[in-house]
Amino acid sequence: MNLYFNGCSFTYGDELENPQQHSWPTLVSSRLNCDFLNDAVSGGTNDRIVYKTLLNHKRYDFFIIAWTHYARFTEYNPIDNFEINFSPRLNLNAALQCSNDLKKNYSKYKTYGEMYYKHWYNDLFEFKKWLQQIVLLQSFLKQNNKPFIMLNTMENNISSWSQPQENFISAVRHLIDFFDRINDDQLMTEHAQIQEMISMIDKSMFIDWSHWNIKDLCADYPCGPNGHLLEDGHRAVADIVLDHYNKTSQ
Repeated sequence: MNLYFNGCSFTYGDELENPQQHSWPTLVSSRLNCDFLNDAVSGGTNDRIVYKTLLNHKRYDFFIIAWTHYARFTEYNPIDNFEINFSPRLNLNAALQCSNDLKKNYSKYKTYGEMYYKHWYNDLFEFKKWLQQIVLLQSFLKQNNKPFIMLNTMENNISSWSQPQENFISAVRHLIDFFDRINDDQLMTEHAQIQEMISMIDKSMFIDWSHWNIKDLCADYPCGPNGHLLEDGHRAVADIVLDHYNKTSQ
């Protein structure tokens, strides 16, 4: 069996001394005695996860997807088609590791990212888009008879967006910059759409959909200076993933 993993820095293994040996995808694959690809990258996005998973669906037998924060997005450089992953922190790690042309144009990408997050970013839309990505990728993998496990790398404000109707407005007020420009009826429509999409997610294929994420382990295991789990934390993630695999694959 060939395993496919995708995610962000917490799946790639940022701050590990040797990510290729000690990241949780490597540990899971070793214990299952499987060949694998860890397709995660530092700063990876959900856009990238969906795109890369579809491209690789014929090559692998089992898929383990660690969704990252919905605020991130991916673009492809029109000069050489190089992948650029944007996040609110605008670290643009990929841009610093790629071609000289992109390094020369780094300020262009930083300016673009700053403009997007200042003038165009919309928490409500991005959360709904992420829910759609989950539903569509699950449906695609099932249609192609590809078993999978999904987990969340971070909380992604699920507890706020999934509040019951009577608590929804107060729970999401801090997440919606245009809150004072829409009325309660519009907010209730958004609430209904969010709940409908959440209901479409096959949560049996998730490791504790709304109650656990990889970053929760940072409270119990050592992390590097940039907040990423180190070796003990990756072993803990591997144990959790394998436990879910063993329970659902019987």
